[in-house]
Amino acid sequence: MKLYGRIIALTASCILGSALQMQQACAASVHGKQVVNRIAATVNGRPITSSEVRARLDPYLRELLMLYPDRGPRFVAELVKAKKAVLNELIDRELVLSEFETRGAMIPETVIDEELNRRILYQFNGKRDLLLQALRQSGMSLSDFRESLRKETTVAAMRSSRYDRGIPPTPDEIIAEYNATKSDYRDITKDTITYDKIFIPIALPDKEVSPQDQLDLAQEICRRIKSGEISFEEAARTYSADMHAQDGGAWPAIARADLAVEFANIAFSLPIGQLSGPLLAPAGFTIVRVKSKKLAPAPPLSQIKEAIDDAVRRKQSEKRYREWIERLRDKSVIRTFI
Repeated sequence: MKLYGRIIALTASCILGSALQMQQACAASVHGKQVVNRIAATVNGRPITSSEVRARLDPYLRELLMLYPDRGPRFVAELVKAKKAVLNELIDRELVLSEFETRGAMIPETVIDEELNRRILYQFNGKRDLLLQALRQSGMSLSDFRESLRKETTVAAMRSSRYDRGIPPTPDEIIAEYNATKSDYRDITKDTITYDKIFIPIALPDKEVSPQDQLDLAQEICRRIKSGEISFEEAARTYSADMHAQDGGAWPAIARADLAVEFANIAFSLPIGQLSGPLLAPAGFTIVRVKSKKLAPAPPLSQIKEAIDDAVRRKQSEKRYREWIERLRDKSVIRTFI
């Protein structure tokens, strides 16, 4: 598994500047000015705020910023795609809430706590302070975020009561779903990984080189390694400013929880042996080649059977649910402003 009015404006400024200017522009927009919380859309008069969109987009944006340091057309396309998907999810949420608002469904605080902890685990490597930082940058308070989670869990409960209580899944369906998705339920903070890494700093204090020069160098190193002109180990010893450069860039095993969240998400998604990069890090550009991964064990079926059962039912009812959402859209007044 993983990008709003402020971000789109940010994107334009980022694309026109160097890599360092991009980082400075992004940091200034977040830390130097107060984030304005505008209305992103309305559904039958119910507002969706820009801070909600920003908070949802944050995990995707962080990965995109790392994956596409040149901020080219692919970055913009992926950003727009992610923003559209997030806004549509929030619109669907308000459609359902609007339809069921008279039912007065109450979600226990323990359920909200569980969902909050799940988000912290899977989106922030279990680090609560990173969630709080992301919320501050998006202009959203923790209480506002909890309210957003309450809406989501309410919609999930409403959907379940309307569509997910059909024919119970068979044992074979349960086992098949468990085998296909059990890894998604593991404690990812216990994952470990080994990789080779080349680090090209964004600036050199003793040389007059621009961030764009350093990005060009990182891209050229990638090209040469892929073409076989130079080995990864030789390139690391020659160009890398990493602490393990003289070891050919080889890093010892490291826990996922000790890595930056966006880097961890990218690294653990890479096939073994595949070269990736350059990735934009805070101080420069990273080229990485994964050597091995050790994933935390998946929980036994008995421990997550209810969640697996719900997942099967949700897949079975997806078509009917989407048809219902489209009917709600047809009879609703939806306005978007970003």
